[in-house]
Amino acid sequence: MKSDAQLLCEYAAQGSEPAFAEIVARHIDLVYSAACRQTGSPELAREIAQSVFTDLARKAPVLVGAFSADASLVGWLFRGTRLAIACDHHSPLT
Repeated sequence: MKSDAQLLCEYAAQGSEPAFAEIVARHIDLVYSAACRQTGSPELAREIAQSVFTDLARKAPVLVGAFSADASLVGWLFRGTRLAIACDHHSPLT
C-alpha cells in the first residue's frame, strides 16, 4: 500500500485522479468529523472538508517536497481543517 506522500507525489507529478481519490477516501472521515466537532454543523463540516481537499489538490506540487516518502497527511489535513474553520466567518471559533 502506498503512503499518503507517495500518492500525493503521483497526483502532483502525473495528475493521477485515482491517487488523489485514495487520499480522500483514507481521510475524509477524519476531516469531516473534526470539522463537525469544531463547528457543530454537518452542513458546514461538508463545506470545510471540500475546502480542505481542494486546498490540498491546489498545493500538492509545493507540498510534495515537504514530506518524506512514507509520511502521512493526517497532521496537515487536521491543521488545514482548523485553518479553514478559523477563516470561516460562520464558525463559532471566530
